[in-house]
Amino acid sequence: MAGDRPSATEFILGTLLSVPGRIADATIRRPPPYRRVLARTRTPEAEAARAAERAVVDGLAARLGAVDGLIHVVTQVDDRRITPGPGLDPGRRLELVCRLAATAYFATALDVPELLRRIGAAEVADWGGGLYQDPRLPHPRGSVAEALAYYRSNGRHPDGSPRDSPRLYALGTTLIWDDPAGLPIPEPTPTMFNSAITQYADDPDAAARVADARAEHGLILRLEHSGAGGPQRPGYFTVPRSRRRRGH
Repeated sequence: MAGDRPSATEFILGTLLSVPGRIADATIRRPPPYRRVLARTRTPEAEAARAAERAVVDGLAARLGAVDGLIHVVTQVDDRRITPGPGLDPGRRLELVCRLAATAYFATALDVPELLRRIGAAEVADWGGGLYQDPRLPHPRGSVAEALAYYRSNGRHPDGSPRDSPRLYALGTTLIWDDPAGLPIPEPTPTMFNSAITQYADDPDAAARVADARAEHGLILRLEHSGAGGPQRPGYFTVPRSRRRRGH
């Protein structure tokens, strides 16, 4: 009915009164300027966390490189800022995650079992620790003992079925090597990440250096450090969302 329609004055007044609420709602939902978020990854606190994470990476590579019979070939480091997905940020509490990933290549002329024993004695990392363990298996997954069992059994379970390719695992760290039963480790290549800020230490001669080291020494190993530990530690530094943006 015509009498139920608001007058022009009432319509204008209602529209004006709703504007502050719309502005507030848009402010809550709109992400902050990206440059402001990135600035929070360059604070003294963030730089200290970055330096500590780099020290972890350098320490791993140094301990492995000190193993008698191993030769360091090249290390590539990627320092990236990512927007975490639900897997790393199920509560949607983070704007950005800083993560430092590294890949180091080594070469050796030793046979793998002897090399594994030397790596285990050097205590490079807590291989096999912090992972789910199957009580039915005689050795922890990702441990030196498990990798040695692979070679003792010629890569077969007691029933004759093939074992998984051997590798060493520690929290956030993996060590793999050329496996005669599988494909050799590929030479390094520059990688691209979905990140607005990526500092990638790229050696243009890395692929050739790894290929030459394989030809000279016979075996290539690759040490990978992801710098991530799931939702509990998505990276070495995080930028939290403002309280107003959580849940939107």
